[in-house]
Amino acid sequence: MNLRPLIEKLHRTREEFESAARRVPVDDWRTPPREGAWSAAEVVAHVTMVETLMTGAAAKITRKPHLPVPLWRRIHIPVSLVAWRGVRVESPIPLDTLLLDDREVMLSRLVEQRWRTLSVLQSGRDSNLRKYRVQHPLLGSLHYYDWFRTLAAHDARHTKQLHEILKVHKNS
Repeated sequence: MNLRPLIEKLHRTREEFESAARRVPVDDWRTPPREGAWSAAEVVAHVTMVETLMTGAAAKITRKPHLPVPLWRRIHIPVSLVAWRGVRVESPIPLDTLLLDDREVMLSRLVEQRWRTLSVLQSGRDSNLRKYRVQHPLLGSLHYYDWFRTLAAHDARHTKQLHEILKVHKNS
């Protein structure tokens, strides 16, 4: 499978995410923009956690034979909708506050995780891993490559959230 477009998308969305995160002033890094909202640090921790869990699951499922999934169970919501912030969704993964740290430490951790993610994705370069499917908590049954597309959309979603945080801090 030609992974180049997917890898380029992962790079592009991550660059945009990191750029937005770096624009959050250090003094505002851990300050939520409003009551009940996440700070930039919490957003980065969440993105790191989701990617770590997803990459680990992707590496794990390919070690076993794939299980056949009937066509009707392969129907899912389009991955691109993950980037849309019109609907606020509470993460099914509780935030690990131990990941909260200085901006550069957190972004360095995020960069390291992305390299691990790309390594897992590229390790299956010579295989067709579309047969491997895992249920997403909101989207439905996704195949191996859709999970990586979800990471790009997830970055885009949270880049928008960082822009919202920047706007609030700029106006305060």
